[in-house]
Amino acid sequence: MKKALSLFLAIIITMSSMAVLSVSGFAKNNVAIHAEDALHTEGYKIVNAKGEDVFLKGLNLGGWLIMEDWFTPVANDATGDVYTYEVLEERFGTEKTYELLNIYQDNWIVETDFKNIADMGFNCVRIPFWYRNFQSDTEGTWILDDKGEIDLSRLEWAVEMCRKYGLYAILDLHAANGVQGYADHAGHKNSYHFFDQNEKGEWYRAQAVELWRVIAERFAGDPAIAMFDLLNEPMCDVPMAKRIHSYIWEYYDMAYDAIRKEDPDRMITMIGTWSVDKLPDPDEYGWENVVYQYHQYDKKESDYTTRIANGWACFYNVPQYAGEFHPVGDKVTLDFAIDAYDSNDIVWTLWTYKGYNSWAAWADWFCYGSTSDEYIVDLHNDSYETIASKWGKVMQTNSGTFYEGQLFKVAKKYLPAAKVDVVPFNTQEDIDNYVAGKIYKGSYNGNNVCGTCNFFANLRNVPLLGAFFRWIHSLIHSISTGKNI
Repeated sequence: MKKALSLFLAIIITMSSMAVLSVSGFAKNNVAIHAEDALHTEGYKIVNAKGEDVFLKGLNLGGWLIMEDWFTPVANDATGDVYTYEVLEERFGTEKTYELLNIYQDNWIVETDFKNIADMGFNCVRIPFWYRNFQSDTEGTWILDDKGEIDLSRLEWAVEMCRKYGLYAILDLHAANGVQGYADHAGHKNSYHFFDQNEKGEWYRAQAVELWRVIAERFAGDPAIAMFDLLNEPMCDVPMAKRIHSYIWEYYDMAYDAIRKEDPDRMITMIGTWSVDKLPDPDEYGWENVVYQYHQYDKKESDYTTRIANGWACFYNVPQYAGEFHPVGDKVTLDFAIDAYDSNDIVWTLWTYKGYNSWAAWADWFCYGSTSDEYIVDLHNDSYETIASKWGKVMQTNSGTFYEGQLFKVAKKYLPAAKVDVVPFNTQEDIDNYVAGKIYKGSYNGNNVCGTCNFFANLRNVPLLGAFFRWIHSLIHSISTGKNI
């Protein structure tokens, strides 16, 4: 009898284990995203494995794995991140360069940031990365981990944090080897060879495809990843006469095929710079489970409504996604843009979570911003120790260097799942209480309301006085306490 009972229990335990494994190796009790949360497209909708509609509203983690000098703590790199690496490598060597970059990346985004984003009511993050996160040079030398495999540990950690806090991850190849456009955020301004129709151009594209194959293999079936974003803003700022969209489509098709062999059910997003009608009918290429994306930095309300109308007029029957957007000028508001996307079933990720410079705290580009330039690195003159210090713990959102910016103040009305009005990051006690779930909506009023900041923000476009306002703004806060900010 005992033997029979033991055998019966063993069978039950084995069957239970097999059932769990058959659902997904990622379905764990201590995480917020499980196998049934995996996303796919149905027509122009995004749905989960339970058949429920999922409307993605998120943030970009801009400036983390690839920097841009206008909102991250680095000077002298207006041509792009390639320049940052070149200067540091010339001064300190490759190994020390990556030590410094690891210090920066260890601090710019930490675990608390993912909880913060989730508690603000967002449900996804777009994670821009570039090829130098995985290659130590421009010749295709992969950075390997202790197992001899390509080191994807940054992405693995970020996806794990997303899974833990109920966020979907969108993995975005922001800058490819060879440079896919003329803009600095492609890695190197005006160094554009990714789409060259020669042997070297083919090699660049093959490198990007191989990176996607490796990523797809590593993350196959992971429900915490919403989609792979194949290439950020291809041919950005390239003159119209040289902008041959079929070259972009050919690269997309190669990357699509490579991903499908490793991860057949993954949503894939493709950008039309700057509109959906610059992308082909997916049926022409046999693309399935794809999301069509565009970015928008326009000046008028009509720019937003026209772009939306043109996108749906293509009748591609795929979801549309505003991967980055922010109105420029004073003829359209951020509120108008978000409402337009919400009203027209376009999922979105705002640019961007945090920024560092003297005006970031009162700009609606960021949820968190600084009020000082103190920790901006001079690539040419700062010592290794100084750079390590400037890119160290002071770059953590909870360090006291950052304050509530204006972006969340606008976005929160569109985030019904938000648990907080303001997330306090001023003292260690605040951080501990927040992580412990003791501070939520209604229990904290914020401490960064500064009328002078708002006054200067309203006058920031006055000709000839911008530098003076910038100096005054920093001076006031340098003699104030954190409670006044």
